[in-house]
Amino acid sequence: MIAHSTPRPAERRPVLRLAATLLVVTLPTTTLPLPAHAAEAVTPARASGVRKLVQDRAKPMMSSDPGGAAELLAGEAKKTKDPVLFIDAGEAYLAEGVAERDKAALTAAIEHASIGLDIAAFQQDPRCDPEWQHLDAGEFDREIARGKQVIEDSEKAIADLDKPVEAPPPVEEKKPEKGTPRDGRGLIAGGSLMTVVGVGGLAMIGAGLALSAKAQKDVEALDPSAIDFDAQLQDIDKKGKNANVVAYAGIGVAAVGLGVGIALLALGIKKRKAYRAEHGASETAGVHVTPALGYGYGGISLGGRF
Repeated sequence: MIAHSTPRPAERRPVLRLAATLLVVTLPTTTLPLPAHAAEAVTPARASGVRKLVQDRAKPMMSSDPGGAAELLAGEAKKTKDPVLFIDAGEAYLAEGVAERDKAALTAAIEHASIGLDIAAFQQDPRCDPEWQHLDAGEFDREIARGKQVIEDSEKAIADLDKPVEAPPPVEEKKPEKGTPRDGRGLIAGGSLMTVVGVGGLAMIGAGLALSAKAQKDVEALDPSAIDFDAQLQDIDKKGKNANVVAYAGIGVAAVGLGVGIALLALGIKKRKAYRAEHGASETAGVHVTPALGYGYGGISLGGRF
């Protein structure tokens, strides 16, 4: 019995590609008559001159139309069998594939770079016609490295395109900073303080008016025939003026203190109610003002629950 082994398709493709590449490269050196062969010999210097003309045409297109540059380079590479132009075409197809997220262009980049590597490696073989060389020996390693990089980058780009698109991570809600809750208690405290200041102003008004009234009574009680009448009058008048200053100052303090304090209290209580309603609390804040009277004094009492 004779056993036959049939290569799998995955194993067959590299062999076929290499065979086709070798056939393409060797045809110009084996099918032409000797005079034509000598006239069309390819040297690295001649190949470099032809290559530069093609590269100069393709360079402006790389940024605006990499696909067009790739087609131009690939077409000239097939005409000249220049491995460098094949690798150039691979780079252009890679740029197009990355920009357009085009897997077909990335696959073309791998194919053209691989053909360029195959031709470059074949032309370095001692059995290759020395009059059919596109590369100097010093350029070989650089171009091989460039071709391999094109293949590696193209394969990575294809792998990235094949990755499933992951949903963005959920945005975490910002945790409230620890500290005093913003429930209006600061406004209520400030309003209470300013209200107390305003009440103090009312007390100053009352004290000033009382002192002024007492001075007026003292003046009326003076004896004009007394020797020190003028001195007593000046002293009482000075006390009356001081009482008026206290009263006027109290008016300003009371106006500012009560005006600002009551406004802050109203705003704070409103904010406090909204905060408690939002957080499910039923307790409410309140402020009350009541008269405070006693022997020798009078005023108001401020109280509240925050």
